[in-house]
Amino acid sequence: MSFFKRKVVLVSLFVLAISAVAIAYASGQSKPDVNIHKVVNLSANSLTFHEIDKLDAFAELVVIGYATEDFRDRKHVITAFDDGTMQSFHTNTNIKIEKILKKPKDFPSNQNELTIIEPVSLEGDVKYTVDDYVELQKGDKSVLFLMKNSFGDYGLINDNLGKFSLEGISQYSLPQSSSVQALSRYEAFRDSVMEKYHLN
Repeated sequence: MSFFKRKVVLVSLFVLAISAVAIAYASGQSKPDVNIHKVVNLSANSLTFHEIDKLDAFAELVVIGYATEDFRDRKHVITAFDDGTMQSFHTNTNIKIEKILKKPKDFPSNQNELTIIEPVSLEGDVKYTVDDYVELQKGDKSVLFLMKNSFGDYGLINDNLGKFSLEGISQYSLPQSSSVQALSRYEAFRDSVMEKYHLN
């Protein structure tokens, strides 16, 4: 076999191998979610911090962690009044804790899993969200600011300014409708979070 033919065969085998790996990887991934056709955004009168030191002081628990399930597969909780009117909603999100940055005394130092509450929920193809909050993405390691509610559950605080991906800013950091100014403020806040916890 000539050098040229050997080269063509090797290149063909290489392309075939890459294709096989790509197909295996794609089929191993979870199927894309059914499209969310409508997003209902509700406003809340919540306290929002724009300085990292104030947010850190207010939060009870600060961790680096990530959601372990796709958004659609999480437990979505929607409650209603007797007349059927929506009363409240949230999502119970299971996270894996990689590092604890701040904790209350009664929180175990070796705890590596936790279910947290996010201010968003899903019912069929309708997503309900508070103040344009964008849910945590599966596997996206982030700094999460949490506080315990009256039922003893930890919830994410400060809306979209309460979660900061270690990977940087993505389409899931803020709503797609965010202004350039809002994105710039988010980026500056994220930089201050990374600097405070020495994550640069």
